[in-house]
Amino acid sequence: MKPIKGSETLLEEMKKYLPVPAHLTRESSKALDKEGKHIDPDQEIEIVDVPDSGDMGGIVCVISKREEHQVLIVSLTHLLIKPDHPLSDKIASYQKKRIRRLKRYG
Repeated sequence: MKPIKGSETLLEEMKKYLPVPAHLTRESSKALDKEGKHIDPDQEIEIVDVPDSGDMGGIVCVISKREEHQVLIVSLTHLLIKPDHPLSDKIASYQKKRIRRLKRYG
């Protein structure tokens, strides 16, 4: 799978804005619950790092709950960024492209 055009730039831009406030999608919250890692989708979390996972993995995010020392790695496609964040439009565009691509390659 080829990288999504502009994903390298987005990755570098996100690093400049760390930590990035976010929320888990409801589906991601439910999946983590099944693994015994509860994060309420209404609870704000922080993206504290965005390591490069290559073309196959897309952009992954190291997330942290502010009041706890719990750290998890989650795909950017499973996170919601506040609409007033400077990168929200670029992130939303990346997420749509990535989800379409994942559905296509199944």
